[in-house]
Amino acid sequence: MFTTQTQVIQKGKSALHYTIIPWDSEYLHNTTIEIEQFTVPSKAILKKLIDQLCHKHTLKKGDLLVSKIPLENYAKALMLHQIGFYYMEQATTLDIDLSLWNGKMFTFPNEDQYQLIQANAADQKAIQHIAQTTFTADRYHLDPRIPKKYADYRFKKWIENSFNNKDTIYTCIDNTHTIIGFFIVNEQKEYAEFRLAGLHNAYKGKGLGKMLYHHMYQILKEKKFTRIASVISLNNIQVMNVYMYLTQAKFTKPLIVLHNVL
Repeated sequence: MFTTQTQVIQKGKSALHYTIIPWDSEYLHNTTIEIEQFTVPSKAILKKLIDQLCHKHTLKKGDLLVSKIPLENYAKALMLHQIGFYYMEQATTLDIDLSLWNGKMFTFPNEDQYQLIQANAADQKAIQHIAQTTFTADRYHLDPRIPKKYADYRFKKWIENSFNNKDTIYTCIDNTHTIIGFFIVNEQKEYAEFRLAGLHNAYKGKGLGKMLYHHMYQILKEKKFTRIASVISLNNIQVMNVYMYLTQAKFTKPLIVLHNVL
């Protein structure tokens, strides 16, 4: 199991808090570091702290610095941009109230031909294939400085890790028992967190994405969950539309995400 630990670089009253992200470092074949927060009087001091960070960890070409800045701290995002970071996306947390949600309000063509069931170990390879080939709107694929093969590999390994931890994995199968999609959920005591969901490219554009999410909502409702949370990129318009179609989701904690591939 990967673990992270916040570290700090200080220069007088200025400080930069950061974490080395071990899973992305392994999957992207680099050193990935997230800058969590910083307190500096100027961009010059910020650059000196970043340079000190790079020297401390012997960062090299291809290594990745990431920062996720709350929207209200736009000035900090601008400061990072001025020293070489670039905008990748905005992300938000969706908070969905299931307590009054009524799944019977929705119908889908040929719905009886598809099921969402809990996955088993034998399903891993098929799910990995979907995960490795279907995602194109995430920030790793959109960043031209990150090789596509590493971005694909990251999602393949994500599935492997999910099978080895406490996530609950579901497969969407058709009436021939072909796996056409998947859903990964982390079931907390007070809410369910959507981690990752995907649909095979051959089945996109047929309204099955909405049906996949509808089935997942229904399963969680039957399990007595009243709340769903999910972090989503605003680049992912298709999934945003699904959420808004099925329920009125609240958008909270907007973030500006910046990269700097060295």
